[in-house]
Amino acid sequence: MNFDIELYPNIKYLKEICDLYNVKLYLIGGAVRDIILNKKITDFDFLVDCKIEEIATAFKIKTNRKFVLFDKKIKIYRFFFEDFTIDLSELKPKTLEYELERRDFTINSIALDLDTKILIDPLKGLNDLQNRIVRYSNNTIFEDDPIRLIRLFRIAAQLKFDIEKNTLEKAKNSIHLLKNVAFDRITQELEKFFIINDTFNYILLMDRIGLIDELFEELSFENGCMQSSSHLYDVKSHSLSVYNFVEWSILRMKRIVGEDCFANYYNYYKSNRKHIIIALKLAALFHDCGKPFVKQINGNEISFKNHEIYSAEIFKKYAKMYNFQKKITQTTNFLILNHIVPAQLFLEWKNNSLNDELLYDFFDIFQIYGVDLLIFALSDTLAKGKIRMVNREIFIDFLKDMVCFYFERYVNFTKLPQILKANELNKLGIEDSNLSKVIKLIKKYTFLQKIQTKDDALNFARQFQK
Repeated sequence: MNFDIELYPNIKYLKEICDLYNVKLYLIGGAVRDIILNKKITDFDFLVDCKIEEIATAFKIKTNRKFVLFDKKIKIYRFFFEDFTIDLSELKPKTLEYELERRDFTINSIALDLDTKILIDPLKGLNDLQNRIVRYSNNTIFEDDPIRLIRLFRIAAQLKFDIEKNTLEKAKNSIHLLKNVAFDRITQELEKFFIINDTFNYILLMDRIGLIDELFEELSFENGCMQSSSHLYDVKSHSLSVYNFVEWSILRMKRIVGEDCFANYYNYYKSNRKHIIIALKLAALFHDCGKPFVKQINGNEISFKNHEIYSAEIFKKYAKMYNFQKKITQTTNFLILNHIVPAQLFLEWKNNSLNDELLYDFFDIFQIYGVDLLIFALSDTLAKGKIRMVNREIFIDFLKDMVCFYFERYVNFTKLPQILKANELNKLGIEDSNLSKVIKLIKKYTFLQKIQTKDDALNFARQFQK
């Protein structure tokens, strides 16, 4: 086993302390799996065979780190370091084999004896690692902790492993157990899952076994809800397809946004990556969930008036239930409510009638978040199922033009000094209630060159005098 303890001084201290107390130390779980797969380790789980309080106290003093004691009965001591955490627990009174067998999946049921460097693998987890399979460790896996129903897919997606068929079937038959899980634990697992890219095949499996509908009941009404002739799929299939194209777009962001403006957008995206990605994926799942509740059929025509408003209300219910982070909730809600807006601009662009005023108004309202909205609109458009390759490239060209307008014209214009300041407008007798509106209009008409001088601005402002 190729684990160089010298690379981890704090773990070396832990081993030295265990040697001093004549205590066996084992590394178990995901850390062993990730060492075998040559992946970065962020969580280390250690077992000692006795004297857990003495070891934890000595380690605390040696590293000058405080610990958090989880589950006072089992006694799990968690230490936080800059790049990783260390969990320390005790075998007593059970054996190591028992401890490994009660873990979640076979690939997480391998231990490393830090004395002998020998791997202990009672459930043949090494074989499953080699075959890239996630398989359950014991028959009560989901009853013991139902959060493993989501973790199963998160780990498989993270490693790009297949889920063994009996494990998938057991998960399907255990979905109802999610009702017993605290909402905050579900949120943590969902956020970890959504931040992984290339998860589409796994969310399809989650939907197939009923997990998505169990988590978000209203989404179950999307199944079989057919749409207008512009869509090839029912609402649920379309939403999942949007999810797929969101991931497709994230991987191709430079191509979609355009090389000329990519660096400008990427600076913003990099600082907000987590909440943007999670919001895009949540919006994919929820943006049309109101459709089954507002569907109207008139002859051969199907309509869904104001479905985006109903969809946003449904999402708000789950955002509150699962307590999604504020930025994630705000961005998702924004995308849902406005996902139809870019379609009209695209038609104007195709007809060569997209003028500066329409462009200015769009970005004056949405700012840089308008770029996020355009990326989502691209995913929504491509997911209709009837978009030919040439039309996909046309929409991407439209998106590039929009983004370039924002960064090369709108942003640069907003950096210029105002032609009239607020105090000058006050002197004209503009009421405070109108001040913001007048400033915005002067700014807009200056951009459109309808106002070119200070006198032009003063003359325009006088129409708002008391």
